[in-house]
Amino acid sequence: MPADLPPARTLGPRESEVLAWLESERRRSVTIDEAAGALGWSNKRTREVLARLARKGWLTRLARGRYETVFAETGGWTLPNSWAALSVWRQPYYVGFQSAAFELGFTPDRPADVQVCVPVGAKRPRAWEDMPIELVYLRKFSLAGTEEKTLHGFPVTIASTEKLLVDAAALTSRVNGIFGLARVVDRALEVADWTRVAELGLTNTRGRAALRRLAATVEIIGRPVPRPLAANAVAVPDESPLYLGERRVFGSRGRKLDRWKVVANVDAEALQEEVAR
Repeated sequence: MPADLPPARTLGPRESEVLAWLESERRRSVTIDEAAGALGWSNKRTREVLARLARKGWLTRLARGRYETVFAETGGWTLPNSWAALSVWRQPYYVGFQSAAFELGFTPDRPADVQVCVPVGAKRPRAWEDMPIELVYLRKFSLAGTEEKTLHGFPVTIASTEKLLVDAAALTSRVNGIFGLARVVDRALEVADWTRVAELGLTNTRGRAALRRLAATVEIIGRPVPRPLAANAVAVPDESPLYLGERRVFGSRGRKLDRWKVVANVDAEALQEEVAR
């Protein structure tokens, strides 16, 4: 396995035995009956093991009793063709939001398609018809705060930790909402350059709101707000109140954080439990 791939999902002895058999046979799909016959197990035991492998992402359930295999050499991932495609794309872009959070190690949740930020008007290449890449169009696209990294063996452009934090706080829906943002913030808190976060926030059209939401999120999860963030996230009199979570989901009631002019309309304990998972 290439050194830059994320750690493989954990496997028990029986799960490893199934994958070793599938790998040696190079089978693209398998049924419960086929696996049970080859391994000498009962159907019940085989069904349980295959179900666990599907939950962990090593198999994909196609229909009742039939699974598609994802070979162990890829670490439980589909082949990273998306990264090969991005490495030769001449269009300005960067891997962002949930995809960047996963690649940078700030969330265990990987989206099915690689989220790629592009300027409005960017066109998807015809060759990408079946490529698991989602283009996220940004009106104020900027490469400031991005960096070049080798991911899955290919050089690509990805948001830095600091840019990810600002982007995610500005468009929380792209990181699974406020709960996803809280998880990212909690993991990035000690490694981010918060002076750089503030700089990027102040040059982003939604940056002021992003900085205020970041500060409120840090406070709600019970962590100290970094000084550079606090200094630039204090609300000014003419700013409108900001809601921590989407109002259509969480409503408009909640504790008011006057310093940031943010309404914490999300249960603090639930948010704290989420970052601990």
